[in-house]
Amino acid sequence: MPLPPPVPAHAAPATGWWRRHWRWAMPLAVVLLLASLGGAIAWSLLRWSEAARESAPMREAMRRAGCSIELVQAFGEPLQADAMPVGSMQTAMDGQRNVGLMVGLQGPDARGRLFVQGSRRDDVWDYPVMYVLGEDEQTFDLSALDDAEAAEACALRECRARGGCGVGLAL
Repeated sequence: MPLPPPVPAHAAPATGWWRRHWRWAMPLAVVLLLASLGGAIAWSLLRWSEAARESAPMREAMRRAGCSIELVQAFGEPLQADAMPVGSMQTAMDGQRNVGLMVGLQGPDARGRLFVQGSRRDDVWDYPVMYVLGEDEQTFDLSALDDAEAAEACALRECRARGGCGVGLAL
């Protein structure tokens, strides 16, 4: 008499991909997540920094700083702003814009901080606060009574045109 066929052995359940590879996949997933998060934060900070440096109040403050005879005499030329301004930029639903920024300012001879606060209504900027605070606590006021006149004037350029201020600013 023939023997019955053998009883099949109980087959082990098939293991999935995750069960076989979790030892290297989990750390890799965590590293990729952290790298993505860090990249997103760095990208947003760089974009905000670029927007702040290219804003009309910051450009006007740097222009006025470069035109101030006393500031250029104390700091030297060229004046450079640090890469990361600190502050806020807000735009309201009606188009009004408020900007308050502080950025490090340096020249060959000194360092300081540039403070600017501006508000825009009907496409006209007003700068109630604009000054530079030097390392020695000396303050250089860059605000003017009439911002429209100040936007057209450059005291340093006019002084050099008259021949009174050289390139090295020998006052």
